[in-house]
Amino acid sequence: MIFDPRDPQHAVDGVPFETLARIRAEEPVCPSPQGWFLSRRDEIMTCLEEVTTFIADLSGMSELSDRAEVPEDELFLSEIEEPRHGRVRRLYNSCFARHRLAKLGSFVEDTCNRLLDRLLAAEDGAADLHIGYAMPIPSLVLSRMMGLPTEAAQRFMEWSLDGTLMQRTPTPGVDPGGPPVQQYFGAHLARRRQESGEAPKDVYRTLMEAEIDGQPLSDREIVTQLQFMVMAGVHTTRTFLTHLMHRLLFHPELFRTLAEDRSLVPNYIEESLRHDSPVQSTTRRTTRGIELAGVKLASGDWVEVGLGSANRDERAYEDPDVFRLDREDPRDHLAFGAGSHICPGAALARLEGQTAVEVLLDRVAEMSPVEGVQYPPLPSSLSDLPIPARLVARA
Repeated sequence: MIFDPRDPQHAVDGVPFETLARIRAEEPVCPSPQGWFLSRRDEIMTCLEEVTTFIADLSGMSELSDRAEVPEDELFLSEIEEPRHGRVRRLYNSCFARHRLAKLGSFVEDTCNRLLDRLLAAEDGAADLHIGYAMPIPSLVLSRMMGLPTEAAQRFMEWSLDGTLMQRTPTPGVDPGGPPVQQYFGAHLARRRQESGEAPKDVYRTLMEAEIDGQPLSDREIVTQLQFMVMAGVHTTRTFLTHLMHRLLFHPELFRTLAEDRSLVPNYIEESLRHDSPVQSTTRRTTRGIELAGVKLASGDWVEVGLGSANRDERAYEDPDVFRLDREDPRDHLAFGAGSHICPGAALARLEGQTAVEVLLDRVAEMSPVEGVQYPPLPSSLSDLPIPARLVARA
C-alpha cells in the first residue's frame, strides 16, 4: 500500500494508528507519495543514527523541488551536514545550556501564571487553552531568550498560524529579502551590530560572536538558525503543550491523579511525547543505496520517518496504544529524534511542559469541555483550532 503521513485528512479524522499497526506488521518500509515511509522503531533508529546516509531535507515543507536550491548558509540546523553540523549544533547547545534554563525557570512560571490570570478572569467562563495558554508560552519564552521585545512573541504566534514561519527565500512567491521572520531577525541583528557597550548574554550574542573554522557566521546564516529555533521552539512546542492540555481536559481522572501526586507529572510529560507525538513524521534523503527490512532504497530517495508510528511500535512497548504513567523508562521514545542529531531544545520543551502542567494544577480545580465545540483529534497538527474549556479556579 501507499501511505501518506502528510495527508491533510489526518488533521480532521486523526492519525490512522490502526493502519500504521498494519503497515508495521506487513510492510514496515512502504511506498509514500514522496518515496518511502518508515514505520518501525528498528529501521527508524538506523535512519536517525546513520546521519551521513540519511540527511535531513525540509525543502518539501516550503514547496521547493529540491534542497539543492537552498544556499549553504540558508540550511536549517538539521539539514547541515557533518562536520559543520556538529559545530553549529554546539552553538545551539550553548544557547539552551542547563545554566541558562535554570535562570529561565522563574520566568516560565511567571508567564504561565500571567496567562492563567487572564483565562480565569474570562467573563463567559470559557478559556482557549491553545491560543490563550499553550501557544503563548513558548513564544514568550523564546523571545526572552533571544533578547527581543515582548511584541516579538505575538509575531512568532502569527507566523506559526499563517504558515510563513516555515517559508524559505527560494520558495516561489516569497519576498527575495526572505520570509517575514527572517526580515524581522535581520533588522534586529543590524540594530544589535550598531549598538555600543556590553551586549546582553543572549542567543543573538552567542551567534554573533561565534566562529566556525575561523570564520564568523554570515548574517543570513544567523537569521536562518534563529528562524529554525522558532520553528522548533514555537511551532512544534505549542503542539506539544496543547496536547498536554487537551488530554487533561478530556480525562478528568488523569487531571485528579496528577493534582494529587505531582511526582507523576514528569511521567505524564514523557508519555504525552510518546503516545501523542507532537511531530508524527520528519523527512530524510538517502546519500547512498541501502537496504532496510528487505527493501532496497536508492541514493537520493526521499524517506518519511514515522516518529509517531515508532513510538507505538508493538516490538518496543507494552500496550503501545494505552496512555500509561507507569512505564519503566518513560523517556524511551523518539519524540525528539535520536542519535547525534537529537533535538537540542528538548530540555527547554520539557521545562515548559512541566511548568505549564504544574501551574495549571496549582490554579485550576477542574476543567471541562465546552458543549457544541468541534475539538481537533489527539494527536493533531492543530492548525488554528481552539481548545476551549470551562475552568474552575482553586479556592
